[in-house]
Amino acid sequence: MSLKHTDPQAYALLERECRFRAESFDLVPSDNHPSPSVLEAERMYPLFYSENDGRNFYYPGCVTVKEVEELAKARALALFPGAEHVNVKPTDGTRGNEAVYRALLRNGDTILSLGLADGGHLSHGLKWNYSGQDYKIVSYEVTSDGRLDYDQIRELALREKPKMIIAGGSSCPFQFDFATFGAIAKESGALLHADISHFVGLVITGHHPSPFPFADSMMTTVQKTLKGQKGAIAFCRASEARNLDRSVFPGVMAHATGAQLLAKAVAFAEAAQPSFKTYIDRVVENIQALASEFLACGFKLVAGGTKTHLLILDLRGMSMNGKEGEAKLEAAGLLANKQLVPKDPNPPTITSGIRFGSPAVTARGLGPDDMRAIARWVKRLLLDGEDPARVREEVKALALRHPVPGLGS
Repeated sequence: MSLKHTDPQAYALLERECRFRAESFDLVPSDNHPSPSVLEAERMYPLFYSENDGRNFYYPGCVTVKEVEELAKARALALFPGAEHVNVKPTDGTRGNEAVYRALLRNGDTILSLGLADGGHLSHGLKWNYSGQDYKIVSYEVTSDGRLDYDQIRELALREKPKMIIAGGSSCPFQFDFATFGAIAKESGALLHADISHFVGLVITGHHPSPFPFADSMMTTVQKTLKGQKGAIAFCRASEARNLDRSVFPGVMAHATGAQLLAKAVAFAEAAQPSFKTYIDRVVENIQALASEFLACGFKLVAGGTKTHLLILDLRGMSMNGKEGEAKLEAAGLLANKQLVPKDPNPPTITSGIRFGSPAVTARGLGPDDMRAIARWVKRLLLDGEDPARVREEVKALALRHPVPGLGS
């Protein structure tokens, strides 16, 4: 029997969420909509253990899952020319980064990474995260106009002598020059780790520089611009392969299910197709259209615009903060998250910015004209003070013309 009959309460929650998603637009840059094929792979019978370190399996019945894992590895390596070794097991980006750190560093080593308020990720050194507790964190910052200052990064690296430099972040409208980062790491005697979780799709399609051959290690999530399901993969040089595999299992996790690994393999195959390049081309075109219209509407943008798949509205000087703006947008069916801006006077729970991304709406078939319409809705809500209920009906009408992949109308 279906869930609707066996557990009506749980089914009602599922039905409500599906309806909400179908009638809204997800503009959070870390979100996306996997293809129906990825969703089908996720439904593979998952309830068996596949604990292994790449050589030894600790449960029986793993013949198929071993082949699935090898398929995912081969497809992941094919996406990144120059990569030497990959582990496809990590279940999320924070675990993936932790596995890399534990494979290559010792507790107390110094890491030089982008500060959280400047676009960094919590697993790059937040004091409440394991990364901020197990390692000494030195942060580099963006300039007052929201860009990277490589002279500053080099100066910090030469002074602090970090064991690792992290290039990457979770809220970066700018690009990372991995060649320059690699030169700084080499000069200072540091390892270079690239976290490309947000812009991995842009790397694969040539819209963003690749970390290889400059990086000693790399981690990316799968569910963002790669358009897969929840999960991550971690790369290292061949000489550190055994250390990384042991760091993943048994170091930071037990096992990934066959369903998780199969869904990753399917997503990697899709990312190698010409259609994925077409999709990312539209992701970039859409965010540029959104940025241009925001500027035309009178908004300020961190870094003056974007060179990736996301942008950040800078609300300083306006009558509302990021938390208030996020709530008003959500009431109208537009999901964009509050975000710290450089030198933000507000705490992370309030913020002075709002972050927008184009991957999920592009997956639903929206184009540049639709993005300009979204920008004008945001203006009506945040600048003109219009009632969200009025905008909500317009958002719903457009959303229902663009079904969520795998969800239907």
